[in-house]
Amino acid sequence: MEQVITADDVVRLGGACFDGVGTLVRRHAKKIAAAMPVSEVLELVPAKDHRYVLKAAQADGDGDGSGDGYGDGSGYGYGDG
Repeated sequence: MEQVITADDVVRLGGACFDGVGTLVRRHAKKIAAAMPVSEVLELVPAKDHRYVLKAAQADGDGDGSGDGYGDGSGYGYGDG
Protein backbone atom coordinates (compact mmCIF):
# COMPACT_ATOMS: atom_id res chain seq x y z
CA MET A 1 0.00 0.00 0.00
CA GLU A 2 1.35 3.38 -0.97
CA GLN A 3 1.94 6.05 1.65
CA VAL A 4 -0.68 8.78 1.88
CA ILE A 5 0.21 12.38 2.76
CA THR A 6 -1.62 15.66 3.30
CA ALA A 7 -0.89 19.28 2.41
CA ASP A 8 -0.11 19.80 6.10
CA ASP A 9 2.55 17.05 5.90
CA VAL A 10 4.21 18.85 2.99
CA VAL A 11 4.37 22.08 5.01
CA ARG A 12 5.25 20.71 8.46
CA LEU A 13 7.41 17.71 7.55
CA GLY A 14 8.53 18.61 4.05
CA GLY A 15 9.46 22.22 4.78
CA ALA A 16 7.45 23.77 1.93
CA CYS A 17 6.07 27.26 2.47
CA PHE A 18 2.44 27.56 3.53
CA ASP A 19 1.59 30.06 0.79
CA GLY A 20 3.05 27.90 -1.98
CA VAL A 21 1.18 24.81 -0.84
CA GLY A 22 -2.02 26.84 -0.48
CA THR A 23 -1.68 28.15 -4.03
CA LEU A 24 -1.18 24.63 -5.38
CA VAL A 25 -4.19 23.32 -3.44
CA ARG A 26 -6.41 26.12 -4.78
CA ARG A 27 -5.14 25.59 -8.32
CA HIS A 28 -5.97 21.86 -8.20
CA ALA A 29 -9.05 22.06 -5.96
CA LYS A 30 -11.12 19.78 -8.21
CA LYS A 31 -8.42 17.08 -8.30
CA ILE A 32 -7.07 17.18 -4.78
CA ALA A 33 -8.28 15.27 -1.73
CA ALA A 34 -7.61 15.82 1.97
CA ALA A 35 -5.05 13.00 1.84
CA MET A 36 -3.53 11.50 -1.30
CA PRO A 37 -0.99 8.86 -2.32
CA VAL A 38 2.50 10.28 -2.80
CA SER A 39 2.58 9.31 -6.50
CA GLU A 40 -0.59 11.32 -7.19
CA VAL A 41 0.73 14.36 -5.31
CA LEU A 42 3.95 14.21 -7.34
CA GLU A 43 1.89 14.40 -10.55
CA LEU A 44 0.40 17.72 -9.40
CA VAL A 45 3.56 19.32 -8.03
CA PRO A 46 6.19 20.90 -10.31
CA ALA A 47 9.36 18.78 -10.56
CA LYS A 48 11.39 21.52 -8.86
CA ASP A 49 9.25 21.06 -5.72
CA HIS A 50 9.20 17.25 -5.57
CA ARG A 51 11.78 17.36 -2.78
CA TYR A 52 9.18 18.75 -0.35
CA VAL A 53 6.74 15.93 -1.09
CA LEU A 54 9.44 13.26 -0.85
CA LYS A 55 10.73 14.68 2.43
CA ALA A 56 7.19 14.77 3.86
CA ALA A 57 6.78 11.12 2.87
CA GLN A 58 10.22 10.31 4.31
CA ALA A 59 11.15 9.00 0.87
CA ASP A 60 14.06 11.35 0.19
CA GLY A 61 16.82 9.05 1.38
CA ASP A 62 17.33 10.91 4.64
CA GLY A 63 16.48 9.28 7.92
CA ASP A 64 17.34 8.82 11.53
CA GLY A 65 18.93 5.87 13.23
CA SER A 66 20.21 5.05 16.67
CA GLY A 67 23.71 4.01 15.64
CA ASP A 68 23.46 1.06 18.02
CA GLY A 69 24.70 -2.31 16.95
CA TYR A 70 26.33 -5.41 18.25
CA GLY A 71 29.22 -7.69 17.48
CA ASP A 72 31.71 -10.02 19.05
CA GLY A 73 35.36 -10.83 18.71
CA SER A 74 38.03 -12.91 20.32
CA GLY A 75 40.05 -10.10 21.86
CA TYR A 76 43.30 -11.63 20.64
CA GLY A 77 45.82 -9.68 18.70
CA TYR A 78 49.52 -9.22 18.11
CA GLY A 79 51.96 -6.40 18.02
CA ASP A 80 55.35 -5.60 16.62
CA GLY A 81 57.51 -3.28 18.52
